[in-house]
Amino acid sequence: MTEFAAAAEALGVGVAAPVAEAARGTTDWLFERWDAEQTRWAVRRSGLAAPQGADFHRLGVAPYSVSEAHGNLILNAGWTRLMNLLTNQGATQAYDATHTRIGAGNGSTAAAYTDTDLSAAAGSANRWFQLVSAAGTLGTRTLAWSATFGTADGNFAWNEFGIDQGTASGNTVTAPLLNRALSSQGTKASGQTWTATATITWT
Repeated sequence: MTEFAAAAEALGVGVAAPVAEAARGTTDWLFERWDAEQTRWAVRRSGLAAPQGADFHRLGVAPYSVSEAHGNLILNAGWTRLMNLLTNQGATQAYDATHTRIGAGNGSTAAAYTDTDLSAAAGSANRWFQLVSAAGTLGTRTLAWSATFGTADGNFAWNEFGIDQGTASGNTVTAPLLNRALSSQGTKASGQTWTATATITWT
């Protein structure tokens, strides 16, 4: 009599799809516009020389135009600042009410992670960084700032936007530039008041 015995074991592991984690900060931009006549009325009614966006709303003056843009790049320099703040190392200046500005420019060069400035040419006829109206507003995974560009500020084609850390409104960037976005939003005219609100959502 002959007997045969055989045994075999096999173990296989397969992965159908890679597992990945990603963090993203995406900015939703909101633009509100009041024309020269609305601005003059708000000045007379409020007694303020330069009403902010919140003042127009408080007075019941609706903007003549509202538009939105979605998307941006969080730039290398901005990301580094955020990580330094998170880990308490390196530069530690926060994006607070007195160190945050929203910039607008008429440049149209494509955004790149290595950008450190808007692409608009030098001078107030091409670019303007406006100090935000108040500290950033925190929500669930969101952070929002708003800046009001008065009658003499930002009077050019609005094509690009970014947030920097300047302490006073002006036409030169103050490092680091946090983000940069491109979106054609029309041309602001002298005498008008426009606001830009940037809401960053982290996912």
